Amino acid sequence: MKACLIVLILCVSANCTTNKKHAEFYLSPGLENMKLFASNKSDSIKIDAFYTNAEKCLEKGGLYCDACNKELWADFKNGIAQFRIELFKNIKLPKNAKQGENRVRVIIGTSNSIEKIEVLKFTDINTKNAIEKAFEQHELNTWTSAKIYVIPVNQQFEISNYVK
Repeated sequence: MKACLIVLILCVSANCTTNKKHAEFYLSPGLENMKLFASNKSDSIKIDAFYTNAEKCLEKGGLYCDACNKELWADFKNGIAQFRIELFKNIKLPKNAKQGENRVRVIIGTSNSIEKIEVLKFTDINTKNAIEKAFEQHELNTWTSAKIYVIPVNQQFEISNYVK
């Protein structure tokens, strides 16, 4: 009888220690505050010249002007939905993560990769470190750079992660 009671107590205590609840989180529904900007002054001058020529062409009633398809936004391999899936898989939040919003600004550079990550808002330092570590993964760094008039430019966007 005592042996059965001891085994029962051991099973219950082992079950209590292995069922620790992980932090639950979800991502914002989309990318926010998206912007394109030239990486240097010479590219900015070239883009302005293309834009000026396109405006002149349209004013003269030209049939073919460079005004069409002037901007191509950065694209993740297999689309932005796949980026969100990969990000969700790679974020490993600590078990004691505090509730709230964590906001990240991502800058995609001109060389088809993430150039910079800025954690704008975070609930605690461990969560911030987990987010930064997730963005270091190779799976999240398969981008095609944005272009304006075929000139590679930087693109920034923000995404939020909410901890329940």
